[in-house]
Parts: sequence; C-alpha cells; structure tokens
Amino acid sequence: MRKWLIWGLGLGTLAVVIADLMARNDGYALVVLSDWRVEMSLNFLVLAIIATLVAGAVLLKLIQGALHLPASLLRFRALRRQRKGEQAFLSALRLLLEGRFEMAIKSAERARKLSFAPGYADLLAARAAQGLDDADRAAVWLGRVDADDATLGAARLEQEAEMLVARRQYEPALQVLNLAHQQSRPGRSTASLRTELRALLGTERWEDVLWQVREIKARDGLSEGFLASCRRQAHLGNLRHYRSDSERFSMYLTQIPHAECDADLLDAADAMLSRMTADSWTAKAREFIDAQKR
Repeated sequence: MRKWLIWGLGLGTLAVVIADLMARNDGYALVVLSDWRVEMSLNFLVLAIIATLVAGAVLLKLIQGALHLPASLLRFRALRRQRKGEQAFLSALRLLLEGRFEMAIKSAERARKLSFAPGYADLLAARAAQGLDDADRAAVWLGRVDADDATLGAARLEQEAEMLVARRQYEPALQVLNLAHQQSRPGRSTASLRTELRALLGTERWEDVLWQVREIKARDGLSEGFLASCRRQAHLGNLRHYRSDSERFSMYLTQIPHAECDADLLDAADAMLSRMTADSWTAKAREFIDAQKR
C-alpha cells in the first residue's frame, strides 16, 4: 500500500510539472512537404510522437505474442500433461501403500501414458500386481521397465527376485540376484541381502546361509532377530541332515559357536536326540546341550 502511494504521488507531481511546462510553451512546428504545409503546436507534436511510439510498442508486442503463441501453447500443454502425470504417479504410490493394488495399477498406467517417470510407474504397477498375487501381470509390467528407463535395470532385477522368492522359485531368484549385483553399484542393498538369504534358505544351502549371515551380521538394516532366525534354520538343517549318523551329528553340534547356540536351537537339537539311538556320541551331544543351557 505504501509503495503504491509513493508511486501515485510521484506520477501526480510529474503530471503537474509537465502540464505547467506545456501551458507556458507557445512554440509551434511547421511541416512542409512539396506544396503542403502543416502548422501545429509544439505540445501537440510532442504528444503525437509519444502516442505513436507507445502504439508502435504495443503493436510490436502483440505481433511477438502472436508469433510465439504456438510455442507457448505447446509449453502450457506439456506443463499440464506433466502435472497430470505427477498427480497420477503420486496417487499410484499412495494407493500402493494403502493396499489398494488394483487402483494403484490403474494410476500407474495413467502416469505411464502421460510419460511421467514411466520406468518408476512400471515398478509401482509390478509391485501392486505382486500384491494381488498376479504373477503374469507383474511380469508384463517388469518387462516394460528396461524400454521405459534403462537406468532402472538393477531395481527391476531386485523386484523380480523378490517375486520369484515369493513363488518359491529359489534357484531362478538367486540367478536374478547375481545379475542385479553385477549391474548395481558396489555394496549390496539391505533388501537384496534379505532376499538372497531367503532364497538360500529355500534351496537348503545351509553352509552358504551361515557364511552369508556371519559376513553381514554387523550390517545396518538387517535386524539381529532376522539373522539369528536364518542362522538357527541353517544349523537345524544341517543337524537334520546328520541325524541318521550320531557321530557326525554330535561333531557338528559341538562345533557350533556358543554365541550361536540359542535356546530354540538347543531345544530342537535335544528333540532330535531323543529320537536317536543312544550311544556315546549322543551322550556327548547331550552333555554339550546341558552345558550350553547352564
């Protein structure tokens, strides 16, 4: 308000000064062209020149606007399309988090048609299809990722591996994870490690599970409870494999580190021993279990 008041006072003062100067000016201008003579006041000539310049500037601005109108219209349409795509993408993300998978797929498809982050929209739609347990639709959406955004190859492989593990296709999942590891930056992601451990557990590669758990036990993102569960399942898998041979069963059990001998593992091993034929080796294993429980 203050700014407008200052501008008003300034323009009013300028107008008064100009009007006073023009009232005192009694000069005239004479324009001669062949036999034609035009005489006019100097004030009128000045005003005519100013009006002509203003009209010319306005006309030039209108012409420039008309020439740039197609490009401006294209920019406006592109911006509107981008905003609609962004809104559809965010809606797909929200619906996915809310568990409304079918609606999330439709929103992701709309975002892809509007060319807003099409690769990411494909991944969202594939995740939603996985939530619906629709492997065929999920595979179709994942198949579009590379064509829409080549930089998302590793993300596509990670998601594909999770889907394979969910369908208990563990060997293919491990192969896909290996490809993802080759394409990704140095350092495995938390999700990749968790998926790989679940796949190894599914293939019953107990030694690989133990090696992996011992290598990543200090890694952030994987809880100690999850790692302990994987470690326990691996030890129990090996013990079940050796339960027909009391000697190998006992030797394996007694070599398990104390830090890995939790109560659930010892109880399960004790239950296995109770179904085995008693001998010196089973006695040694039971002594080990009793010692660990103390």
